[in-house]
Amino acid sequence: MLKKSILVAYSICLSFYAYAQNEQDALRYSQNKLFGSARVQGAGGAFGALGADASAVAINPAGIALYRRNELSGSLAVTSYLIDSKYIGSINTESKTGLNIPQFGLVFTKVQQGFNGDETKDLVSYSFGFAVNRLNDFNQNTIFSGNNTKSSISDFFAEQANGRTFPNSTPFNSYVNDIAGMAWSTYLIDSIGAKKYGSTFVSNKDTAFSIHQSNIQQITGRINEYSFSSGLNFSNFIYFGASLLFQNVNYESSNFFKETVDKSSSPSNLYTSSNFTSIVKTQGTGIGGRFGFIVKPIDFFRVGLSYTTPVRLNLKDEYSYGLSTVVGGSNYNYDARERTDYFDYNLVTPSKLTVSAAILHPKLGFISIDWDQVDYKSARLTASNYEFVNANAAVKSNYTIANNVRIGSELKYKNSRFRAGYAYYGSPYNASSFGVSLDNPTQSISGGLGFLFPSVDNYSSDFYIDGAMVYTWNTYYQTPYQLLEKGKTSYSAENQFTMMNFIVTAGFRF
Repeated sequence: MLKKSILVAYSICLSFYAYAQNEQDALRYSQNKLFGSARVQGAGGAFGALGADASAVAINPAGIALYRRNELSGSLAVTSYLIDSKYIGSINTESKTGLNIPQFGLVFTKVQQGFNGDETKDLVSYSFGFAVNRLNDFNQNTIFSGNNTKSSISDFFAEQANGRTFPNSTPFNSYVNDIAGMAWSTYLIDSIGAKKYGSTFVSNKDTAFSIHQSNIQQITGRINEYSFSSGLNFSNFIYFGASLLFQNVNYESSNFFKETVDKSSSPSNLYTSSNFTSIVKTQGTGIGGRFGFIVKPIDFFRVGLSYTTPVRLNLKDEYSYGLSTVVGGSNYNYDARERTDYFDYNLVTPSKLTVSAAILHPKLGFISIDWDQVDYKSARLTASNYEFVNANAAVKSNYTIANNVRIGSELKYKNSRFRAGYAYYGSPYNASSFGVSLDNPTQSISGGLGFLFPSVDNYSSDFYIDGAMVYTWNTYYQTPYQLLEKGKTSYSAENQFTMMNFIVTAGFRF
């Protein structure tokens, strides 16, 4: 149980009780999933050395310098999520399907000297482009339930109340978004000593109970990146690129936890049921940069290097909490819709270094590989009116440098393209901080198909269409409440996450 509690405390999915900004926020807005056009995703996202795709500027902006013509492209995706949750021996399944726009790009290119690359020297071409990429998609639903004979959410509320003094008053005092105050006013906790509180089970010496608990979480949102890029092609040998990027965060989580007492050993324990609601909305924007180059020493081989600077996100949280209980046959209620607070803060995300290589054949296709290094422990939270001493210390001690690997391939046959890829996103957790293994990477396998529709001559428009399917999976842990007092038991839900993503991209070259 201790081992699982440690896992839960630092799970990828934010537990609803974490009502203050903390290290989990730093992680959530720093991670990416496999993104890009159908061509990029179909090849596992390994496009750092390949370029010539508008969405690849989010990996290495030097790829824009490989264009020889102008291009307009856009993508549409259908994404389906499935989560199997196991909680205290019970299994529940929840799913969600949605439509989104994963990518859009526009590139303008000026070639200085003809189209025969071996005849050009010095500055061969320069390109400018604008791209939108969905770096992460938060949309998912989870549900879990089970019978708990060891603890209640009221135990958690009591721990939050310890060290506090509450007035001797009737319920419905104004405890705005103060969950300990709400629990006190709705008779979920009692005083058991000087500034010491216990749950209704502790105060009534109820030791043989059974509680049915259930949790429903609904999450929506995404991280979009808007980039303005430029690239230079020198002698068809070295390609430089730079991007000014803007990121936009939109996140909303609605969590509903309910428990009902099925059995009690104390007649004086009048607690029947409770519902705790947590709603968190986060919005914000940030700015950063990305720089890179690609070297082509021979026609069949390319290597690339890119660096993404930290992005400073200006975020605003809107959060509200509600609690309703049935105690002694009476109803007590704090409505979450009437209790909203706001908090402004900043998050500096980690930088990212990407090294890439590709082997190409003009008639057969390519094989490529990308490697990312992301130092998650370098993320930090700041605010004008608050010092995140504990949160930033937790970031440094709990997170580590993660390594991501993407491998992709494409096979050409006439005007058809067949693609396959694999992506591995390493765990951001520092296992040595907890004494247990937290190796929970996110992995994806993908495949794709593309068709070119060439024009009559080389100077008019071409049209292409690509399709891809990506299967992603990982395991994460989620807890409805974490008890820290010695001898108290917390349970976690083990969530098996899978995602199917279907992407279609269409584009014109002109």
